[in-house]
Amino acid sequence: MSHLQGAGGTPGGIAHFFVGSGLSGLGLYLLFSRVVVSSGGLWHGYFGSHYGAGPSLGVTIGPFVAGMALLFFDGRSKLGWGMTIGSLLLLAAEIVTSLNVHFQPTSLPALLMMLGMVGGGMGIVARSLRSS
Repeated sequence: MSHLQGAGGTPGGIAHFFVGSGLSGLGLYLLFSRVVVSSGGLWHGYFGSHYGAGPSLGVTIGPFVAGMALLFFDGRSKLGWGMTIGSLLLLAAEIVTSLNVHFQPTSLPALLMMLGMVGGGMGIVARSLRSS
């Protein structure tokens, strides 16, 4: 008969692990639900202008099209792969830099409760992982 071990292979409590994970998860959900994320539109972030599709449109899309053309000509082209992957990374950076993240007004007791749930849940999870 095998010996049943707790969370992380330690003799700690598996119930504590799940309770702590649930408490932290609920606290993070409540905290993140107070955050509003909006976009200023693509190509308006760090690399672009704020008056329409600026120079970053060509910087992002041009190398992507050229890289794809090279890959369709020769699928092993290192330049084609570099241009395609590089332009996709630049596009991802454009998307991230165009986001506006705002924390909605929240009362201090509600904020402290949310952060307390996250911290308390992490403490319970840590306690479940330690050896008795």
